[in-house]
Amino acid sequence: MKSKPVTWEEITDTLIKEIRQNQYGKDEKMPSENDMAARFGVSRAEIRRAYGRLKELGYIYSMQGYGSFFSGKKEKLPLQMNDSLSFTEKMKNLDVLYESKNIEARIIKYNSLIYDMLEAPPDTVVYKILRLRMINGEPAAIHTSYLPQNYFPKLHQDASKIISVYEYIRSCGYENLVSDKIQLSLSPPGRKERDLLKIPGYESCLVLSEICISRPSGTILEVARTVYRSDRFIFQL
Repeated sequence: MKSKPVTWEEITDTLIKEIRQNQYGKDEKMPSENDMAARFGVSRAEIRRAYGRLKELGYIYSMQGYGSFFSGKKEKLPLQMNDSLSFTEKMKNLDVLYESKNIEARIIKYNSLIYDMLEAPPDTVVYKILRLRMINGEPAAIHTSYLPQNYFPKLHQDASKIISVYEYIRSCGYENLVSDKIQLSLSPPGRKERDLLKIPGYESCLVLSEICISRPSGTILEVARTVYRSDRFIFQL
C-alpha cells in the first residue's frame, strides 16, 4: 500500500522541531528547495509553502539569488502552570534538548519563613537543593527546593544527586501530591540567579513559589521557589 504523502504542514513541524534541537546555526543557509523536496519526497511547491510559513514565523529569511537562511530565532516554549507534571516531564513532552544540573545541596540554618511554610519545628534538619534547568544548552530556569529530612530518611545520601525533586518525592512513596499556596510574581532576580541564568541588564523573571502536600495526610513535603527566564517561556495558567 502506497504511503500517504507528507504535507507541507508536517514538513514545517519537522523543521521547527529541528530548530528547537539546535540543528541550524544563526545565519546558516537552509537546504535548497530541491534538496528538501528530495528529502521529503514531495514537490518543490510543498517545500516553498513550508519555507513560506517558517518565514512568516520569523525562523528564516531569504536573500534573492542566495536562498533561505536561519534567523537564529528561539521559540518561546509553552509552560502549563496548573498541571501535575514535573518540569522534567513537561520538557520531555516538548521534545527539546533538556538537562537538569544539581548545583547545590546543603543543610540550611534555621529560617523562620521556610520553617513556618514547612510547619517544621526549629530542630528539623532541612536541605536546600538547587537545580539549574538547561534547554538547548542554555540556562532557562532555577528551581530551589527545601525538604525536611524527617520525611526522607536517605536524603543525606541522595541530596547531591537529585535532579528532579518531584520524581524523588514520588520515589519515596508519596504518590498523591498537590501544590498549594501558589504565588506568581514578576520581579528582578538576585545577583546569583542573574549570573546562573546569564541574564543581561535588569530584565525581570517570573517567580513561582509553592508548597507540595501529600494527600490525604496533609503533610508538607517541600517548599519550592522557581525563577524562570521570561524570554524562554509562554506561561499558561
